[in-house]
Amino acid sequence: MNLSKSKYTRFCQCPKMLWLDTYRPELAVQAPALQRRFQEGNEVGDLAMGLLGDFVETTAYTAEGKLDIAAMLKNTQKYIAEGKENICEAAFTKNGCYCAVDILHKTEGGYEIYEVKSSTDIHDVYLWDVAYQRWVLEQSGLKIVHTYIVYINNKYVRQGDIDVHKLFAVKDVSEEILPYYDEVAANTARAKEYIAQKDEPESKLGEQCFAPYECAYWQYCARELPSPNVLDLYRISAKKAFGYIEEGIVTFDDAIKSGISLNTTQWRQVEFELLQLPTHIDRLGIKRFLDTLWYPLYFLDFETFQTCIPMYDGIRPYQQVPFQYSLHYLERDGAKLEHKEFLADENSDPRRAIAERLVADIPTEACVLAYNMSFECTRLKELAETFPDLAEKLLAIRANVRDLLDVFRNGYVYDRAMEGSFSIKKVLPALFPNNPNLDYHNLADVHNGGEATDTYLALRSMEREERDKLRQSLLAYCKLDTMAMVMLWQRLREFCHI
Repeated sequence: MNLSKSKYTRFCQCPKMLWLDTYRPELAVQAPALQRRFQEGNEVGDLAMGLLGDFVETTAYTAEGKLDIAAMLKNTQKYIAEGKENICEAAFTKNGCYCAVDILHKTEGGYEIYEVKSSTDIHDVYLWDVAYQRWVLEQSGLKIVHTYIVYINNKYVRQGDIDVHKLFAVKDVSEEILPYYDEVAANTARAKEYIAQKDEPESKLGEQCFAPYECAYWQYCARELPSPNVLDLYRISAKKAFGYIEEGIVTFDDAIKSGISLNTTQWRQVEFELLQLPTHIDRLGIKRFLDTLWYPLYFLDFETFQTCIPMYDGIRPYQQVPFQYSLHYLERDGAKLEHKEFLADENSDPRRAIAERLVADIPTEACVLAYNMSFECTRLKELAETFPDLAEKLLAIRANVRDLLDVFRNGYVYDRAMEGSFSIKKVLPALFPNNPNLDYHNLADVHNGGEATDTYLALRSMEREERDKLRQSLLAYCKLDTMAMVMLWQRLREFCHI
């Protein structure tokens, strides 16, 4: 069994995860955005290679396109013998433990390890990773004098070509990794013993199922948990929920009988589920909310992308960049429902174009309804800061935004089908069950915000026919988001007999 640094960190998170990787990988359910995160991580790693100056890279591939580990090991020894100052993807193996160092930097006293991450913070799992690398390299005979983590400086704002020395922050973690370094020898031995088991080992569910990363085997390992259970309680922490499970408090019925503390929203969730209560409607609360709205009434939804490496000038790492919006609107009570939409050219910075269209499409005196308005309001504020000539109109629009989420978050309407969630993807089917026109699964190509982002970013590399087809799919998805808000608003009016 050969351990890599990724296998080692997975073992540290949960040994069962590594066992399933080895014997039952078909059970994994990968998060939809995982592939893009891997791709972005590779792009960040490639960009960081020049951080310390000229470099050589050991990476090699077999005829089948897989990494050629043997060639990388050979290349690494060759470059070390030649005294190369910076070796990227420097590969080492010792006693069944393998790692490839992002940047191995030669100094007078020995070598330094630089581990590159696409995160804006340093997490414990990165320290596990670097500790393992240092241990493998020292077992291989190298003297390691320092270990560093290279991560993203989220204060960096792109102006012109990417400045790697400003994009990346570098921290010496030589002292921080010591407690983890002391555990590597024992952990690697345990991992090899664990993985040698042919029969599936027992493993308890716990916080490790979600931290530091959500496990792809969660559905498999949690298959015997009843539904709903305490993990489904509104905004409960994993630590608290798994603590309850450890005490035998698993179901909602268990929660009631045990007398554990529940907040108002959690009590409502449990009560409605156990008693199979009908939809709760607080007409007075709904009416108070509806009275805060006025005509013309505009329903607004943005789609955005965020990338680790800023794509355009004036953008920070992971900044949300709006590229699309949908607007349904009513000029007056009883008027025909109208619709406007915008989808930016995928080959240029979309912000100026979307800002200009927003101020053209939304009257400054209009009431604007959003779902979770903080997101739309923040985007409007950022656009106003970026384009001072449009700021007055953009901020006037922002001042008139109202939040449809408030109705559900404040408990004016609740249905047990919401399962304790107030996301529009839960609220909509709860109030409009079995309506195919409001079912996101019936859309073509784009079914959620993550897919919208991935699709938009992929457009630039597509042939025209495929590009045009997917642009229509993006428009249809965003249009459904605002149509959903219209339908919810109308249902609220029906509840109040308006």
